[in-house]
Amino acid sequence: MGHDQYKQLLQQYKGDILPKDHRASVTVQRVGSRIAAAAQKCSKEWGVQSSNNKIGSPFTYTVVRSDDANAFVLPGNHVFVLTGLFKYCHDEDELASVLGHETAHNLARHAGERVSENILMTIIKRLALVLDPSGILFAFLSEI
Repeated sequence: MGHDQYKQLLQQYKGDILPKDHRASVTVQRVGSRIAAAAQKCSKEWGVQSSNNKIGSPFTYTVVRSDDANAFVLPGNHVFVLTGLFKYCHDEDELASVLGHETAHNLARHAGERVSENILMTIIKRLALVLDPSGILFAFLSEI
């Protein structure tokens, strides 16, 4: 799922992706690689590495020219950094805290949790229609 989203975002940001040799891209790659290596080491030491947890697969770092200050990670270790973030991250330590946060999302498998929550809510909402054919309970659950 993450690889498909990654390909879609590469198409979406096509004209705004900074080249790999751009100073910002080089910095993000260098800092991110150190964070990823530390995350892999910790995940092995703490026993959180599993066949479903792909922290060991290589990370990709894509820097996108944008005024938005944001960074995000997709399943499969695809990290995107929007250049507006550099207004707030003034040095490599501050960038490392953001990239560490994004790496932790994948290590904790937050994307998988969201998918599971969505499936569970869909089941609960459908059961609500059986219990309350008027749809009031369904409407209430849809607002959550």
